[in-house]
Amino acid sequence: MPKARSMLLVGLAVLIVMAGFAFIRNLIDFPVYYAAGQSLRSGRTDLYAPDFALGRVMDYRYPPFFLLAFWPLWLLPYKVAAYLWYLLGIAEIAGMVFSIRRATRIAREKIRLWVVIGFVVTPYFVTILHYGNAHLLAIFLLFAACALAFNQKQVLAGLAIASAIAIKLTPALLLPYFAIKRQWRLLVAVAMLLVFIYIAPATYFGFAKNNELLKQWFEHVVVSQEFHEANGPINLSLKGQLRRTFSTVDYSQRVDGDVQYPAVNLASVPQSQIDRVWIAVSVLAGLTVFGLLVYISRRQRAGDDGKVFGETFALEIGLLICLMLFVGPLTSKIYFIALLWPVTALARFAFDQVTPQAKRVRSLLIFIAAINSVLPLLPGRWLQRWLLVLGVDFYVNLLLLLALGYVLLAMHRHAGSRSGEPQSSSPLTARTS
Repeated sequence: MPKARSMLLVGLAVLIVMAGFAFIRNLIDFPVYYAAGQSLRSGRTDLYAPDFALGRVMDYRYPPFFLLAFWPLWLLPYKVAAYLWYLLGIAEIAGMVFSIRRATRIAREKIRLWVVIGFVVTPYFVTILHYGNAHLLAIFLLFAACALAFNQKQVLAGLAIASAIAIKLTPALLLPYFAIKRQWRLLVAVAMLLVFIYIAPATYFGFAKNNELLKQWFEHVVVSQEFHEANGPINLSLKGQLRRTFSTVDYSQRVDGDVQYPAVNLASVPQSQIDRVWIAVSVLAGLTVFGLLVYISRRQRAGDDGKVFGETFALEIGLLICLMLFVGPLTSKIYFIALLWPVTALARFAFDQVTPQAKRVRSLLIFIAAINSVLPLLPGRWLQRWLLVLGVDFYVNLLLLLALGYVLLAMHRHAGSRSGEPQSSSPLTARTS
């Protein structure tokens, strides 16, 4: 058995090394970073100019710190830099799996569980490796932060989540959760490192220029993102789904010529009204989720174990990740790699127990695994684009969001019903033999 495992690991390593040569041939986002790095090396400091990278659509959209942090890559030939970026992505995926295992205590031997998880999330990871997008780094840092927080390493967790926020702002949605859990050292570490990340590039650009660049970045990426939403990847958040379903989306206005997307709208409501609905539903969803988390936290503090994070920690983080993808202003397909955490948390609950609730969740996960493994294989460019604008991934995330809420409510309902019976076992926490 050890010999067979060693051979399997060697074979996997060879496959990863060889696959890298295929992935780097047609990367989409890493060439943008590399072109921006070359512009920086040439002495340019207008980071957010349309021609600083590869044009108005494929422009540089990260804070100045990101470009400086990877300066060594910009010194290398493109193919060497791209391959190292691919290997970094593989290491980040391994780190994500390691982090979620640390927070859920899942054994490697649970083959059925990992197979289902793989069928659900593998298409997203293949896509992001093809893109070479920095979102993979941000989600790895987010997962690492959560695992570190679970193991009471607050400062390191704060440093990791601050780095994730510096790359993608949406991980900041998890900060109120750590405030609910009274993780003040973690939050202070986040604040201090964010200040450092945003100020450190001043040593290269100068303080005045760095402040100007930060202002330009905020206006370019956060305030004025309508151009990129219209011309970038299909938006699979609630905002994008509402627009495609209830308003007319004019794909012919895309400046890159990528206009062959079918209309799926059921009505033609003005987008301004649609956006007001998006904001209202997002606020309601956020209040509901955080209200549930406050309720759970109070119940845990009232218990006898005195733990900061209870047995539902992974489920709670999974709920927040699904909420982040649901309410975000822009969620593209590659962002759904973050579903690895909520899917793993649900799978541990579903495959580790014999309760009716676990069986329902297990059936849901198997259904989603079938959807995510079969639909990408269906032939036809038009059909794949129709599935994309229809929002299959949006509904997958929504189902997982509802399933996580259902499991958390069910677990605490049963925990409350047995609060006076400390020796009895909850049907929701009964393990399989």
